[in-house]
Amino acid sequence: MTIQQKVDKSLWQSQAADMKQRGLVRCEWLTATHNGGDSFEISLMVSNEDLTENLILSTEIESSIESLIDIYPSVDFHEREVAQMFGVQFLGNSNSDLAFEIESSGFPLRRDFALASRTDAQWPGAVEPDENAKRRPSLPPGVLPEWKS
Repeated sequence: MTIQQKVDKSLWQSQAADMKQRGLVRCEWLTATHNGGDSFEISLMVSNEDLTENLILSTEIESSIESLIDIYPSVDFHEREVAQMFGVQFLGNSNSDLAFEIESSGFPLRRDFALASRTDAQWPGAVEPDENAKRRPSLPPGVLPEWKS
């Protein structure tokens, strides 16, 4: 059984500590969803030892949030991954190692990140087979109109 619970950013750490005290001692994952600009939703899934009870805790933030590393030490990798891929800062996590060895000049999982392979490649929907077609050419998924030159 999985329960979902949304909390205010100010209750993030205390709610996570409460979940651990109630027996949800395993940190399964932590991830983010980029809502645009500096707005993110951070989600944490915790479970009990035998995995019969799960809880997904989530909160809305603006670019930074308190780290849960003191409550769930195994969350360290997940926080480093979210920091590297989304640009979210986890206050209190002093581990500055990268989660992955990748070459990137930005945060590739943000909605506003233009993947070079998407902007450079011809998109099949950009060319209509019939010159008299009235449909507007479509852009590749994930490419915003302002990215077109």
